[in-house]
Amino acid sequence: MSVHRDRHGVPHVRTRTLHDLAFEQGRVTAHDRAWQLQVERLRGEARVGALGGSDAWDALARDLDIEGTARRGFTALDAESQELFAAYVDGVRTGFADGATSPELAGREAPGSWQPWTPLAVFLVQHVLFAGFPTKLWAASVGPGLDPRLGALLGVGEPPHGSNAFAVGGGRTTSGSPLIGADPHRVFEAPGIYQQVGLACDEVDVVGLAFPGVPGVQHFGHTGHVAWAVTNAMADYQDARVVDGRLVVRTPTAELGDTGLSAVLPLLRARSVADVDAALEHWVEPVNNVLVADTAGRVLHRVAGRVPVREGESWTGWADLPRIEVAPAAVAVTANDRTDDRWDVLADRFAPSFRRDRIAALLAEGAVDVGSAAAVITDARDTSAGPLLALLRGLEDLPEPSRRLVEQLRSWDGAMSADSAAAGTYAAVRDALVAAVVAHPVLAPARAAVPPVHAEVLVPWWHLPSRVARVLPDLVTDPPAGLDLVALAGDALAQVAAMPARTWGEQHRFAPCHALADLGLDPTSYLPSVAGHPLDGDTECVASTRWIPGTDACTTGPIARIVWDLGDRSRSRWAVPLGAGGRVADPHHDDQFPLWKDGTLLPVSPFALRPVEPAADAPMLHAWFTEPRARFWGMASRTVEEVGEIYGWIDEQDHLTASLVLVGGHPIGLVQTYDPSVDEIGQHYDREPGDLGVHLFLADDAARAGTTAELMAYLAARLFADPAVQRIVLEPDVDNELSLALLLRSGAELGPVTELPPPLPDLPPKKAQFAFLRRPPAFVER
Repeated sequence: MSVHRDRHGVPHVRTRTLHDLAFEQGRVTAHDRAWQLQVERLRGEARVGALGGSDAWDALARDLDIEGTARRGFTALDAESQELFAAYVDGVRTGFADGATSPELAGREAPGSWQPWTPLAVFLVQHVLFAGFPTKLWAASVGPGLDPRLGALLGVGEPPHGSNAFAVGGGRTTSGSPLIGADPHRVFEAPGIYQQVGLACDEVDVVGLAFPGVPGVQHFGHTGHVAWAVTNAMADYQDARVVDGRLVVRTPTAELGDTGLSAVLPLLRARSVADVDAALEHWVEPVNNVLVADTAGRVLHRVAGRVPVREGESWTGWADLPRIEVAPAAVAVTANDRTDDRWDVLADRFAPSFRRDRIAALLAEGAVDVGSAAAVITDARDTSAGPLLALLRGLEDLPEPSRRLVEQLRSWDGAMSADSAAAGTYAAVRDALVAAVVAHPVLAPARAAVPPVHAEVLVPWWHLPSRVARVLPDLVTDPPAGLDLVALAGDALAQVAAMPARTWGEQHRFAPCHALADLGLDPTSYLPSVAGHPLDGDTECVASTRWIPGTDACTTGPIARIVWDLGDRSRSRWAVPLGAGGRVADPHHDDQFPLWKDGTLLPVSPFALRPVEPAADAPMLHAWFTEPRARFWGMASRTVEEVGEIYGWIDEQDHLTASLVLVGGHPIGLVQTYDPSVDEIGQHYDREPGDLGVHLFLADDAARAGTTAELMAYLAARLFADPAVQRIVLEPDVDNELSLALLLRSGAELGPVTELPPPLPDLPPKKAQFAFLRRPPAFVER
């Protein structure tokens, strides 16, 4: 077993067996996220209050029977999935036994221990509030006291847990292969709710986002052959009511006794869209839009989960959920919106189309690559501002200070950039207008409302300014009777004109939450150093950093930004708002923030290949080839110019390739391939169909220290990604003991020792030891 960490501390775990992989993922997670694992376990067991402070969550968890549902869900898993989850839990236990801890745990008792069903409870904890049943409670208890249209509008204005995702067909990308971009929106948490991870064994090889405490990757993954990403489908799949002071929630998971996590194993093993599609047949909830693309060029947009068919209050079956095959020259976008009328089976209200339309417009501007896809998901233009801007620009007879603000807004480009003064003016006016609407008599019933049960946990859904803010474009476009938006907007302008000007970033700051705050305890010592940093974006921007009226805190937004490249996984990029480390003193606690914020992102793999550029790379290659360790390469006597000429000739040959091996973008080696059916070397051993000849040179560079095993696995995976390649053929010098030892450790079989003719006329022949690396069973095409 090995764990390699990239420059940002992201763990890449490699083992021989799937069982060991799950174990090691659990162990690594315990060391990286000890506090988070204990908090989520205790939340699932309805006793997080044992850590001190409020036990409000525990009362909710008991009503929802999270632990009982998880126990039943584990029993419903197939035997192999049970073994996977149990192995992960064994790894977590081992991590804690080895001393995994976090400063928050000092002096706090975390009763109990991890059980095989605990990961299912953790998964349920992360999604129990995701379907929006609190909004159903709000609508039932508050809506009847409001104007019907106003009640209907505000009844969908819950805190947004949405996402963006798009899939671009190969006909629209620069590489000719599909590409997926995604950014899930949830509450910013410290540590982050997602854990970046690489997982590989003889059977699987995947990078993706895991929920700490749950094995595998669930919502976002890339196996090298197929990738997927999700958004909340905004489906109506839960019913809620209060009975004798107790919350009763009906869910598909409880109805079926199935958490849907039988999908985890087939997702890890997936090598095609068809494989992911089949895996998602196990999925129960949350109900998600899923975009899937593979290296063969297929792209699928489908909804996964269970949505009940209702007759009155009865559930009579499960709805057939929509799916779309996306053409190679097309783009699929999902931003929690209603894609088309097939989505009506899910719900009767969806997110507005502002984000979807903006993404589609940006993707229509030309061929898409990883960089331009990352630019899309960080776009900060607010197209939802149009109705309010039109209202403000149309106001007449304004006092001079208010008129100057309107003139400033006339020239504003709509970008909610942190350093924008105009965006700051717009936001301040909007905030004042929302406060005025909230204070209006027509909303008196909603102002006085409180949750009927579990108030401490559910109070965010009763935050009336957030509900008004979310539907402000609708209110401005068509105000309800008795709400004079023209007068209120004029008053808001006058109010802001009397205030000191502030940029948007001064009103919109990164404010991650910590579990201690949920317990009513002081989290200050454990907050990341980047807390309080100004943010671009806004609720309905693609860069959906949510605005909370009346506060400068931004607590919700993209908790990851991802671009999956199906042409070459190593070109894929990702970032999270904080980092891989769960402890505040860890150097990787929040080191990804700048890369996440500006959309630079970081490579998903520490390794990459790029073609040799003969003239530009010749000096570096020459320096490598003149080192003592390169004596078997046979080019020590060549000049820089000759090295450039040789690799220029290689570049011109159809059956030869030469690529630099990169670690973190830094060159550390060279890999060359040849076709044995064309090259003379093929005449000196028994060729087989699907053979690919390979020469590998690793430089004496500190950057590759400790990465050799992982690097060899990466190179094998890259070469076997071509389904035509069935066997890798290597022929190092028989005296090159280091190279031979490396090949044997990598699983190569030794063949004959043969004298090979020189590759160039002025070089001596080579006495070669043939070695063969066969395609592992995991790479056999189905």
